Amino acid sequence: NRFFDVLLPLARCQVRGLAPLKPYFRLKVPRLPGRLLAAVLADAQRARRRDGGLKEALYHFHHDGARVGVLKPAQRATAASVVAIEGKAADITLDLHSHGNLGAFWSETDNGDEQGFRVYGVIGRLDKRPEIRLRVGVYGYWFPLPVSALFDGPGGLVDVHGQEKKGGASHADA
Repeated sequence: NRFFDVLLPLARCQVRGLAPLKPYFRLKVPRLPGRLLAAVLADAQRARRRDGGLKEALYHFHHDGARVGVLKPAQRATAASVVAIEGKAADITLDLHSHGNLGAFWSETDNGDEQGFRVYGVIGRLDKRPEIRLRVGVYGYWFPLPVSALFDGPGGLVDVHGQEKKGGASHADA
């Protein structure tokens, strides 16, 4: 797309005459500022239910090649889910949501929802040691990414890239 190039493995095999391919993710635009992650973290830590517990929150990062912004769309959120009220825009570079004090992991709901061609992110452990996980999605196939692939800094979040559990929800290996 206009934001990045990606080659990700769908299946591992050898094809005679074809040179081995290595997965890659390359941004075509400047990396996003880590300060935007810090702002999202602060906002997600304020997303509370009446009992003081955290609600999930959703954020859309946009990049036009020169300017970067993050929007929090109108949404319905609970402790275990968040849904944008209006439809998703096509120009989203990163679709990121929070998991409150649960870890930054990909739920089955996330896997079902994240079927587009963009980068997806989840943040968690917001009141403890805030963490983040990113993956590039290509129509239901995913490949994990380090935060540094998309951002110029982690914005106060711990990148848990590379800590995927065996048998996890990702369709591709790290």
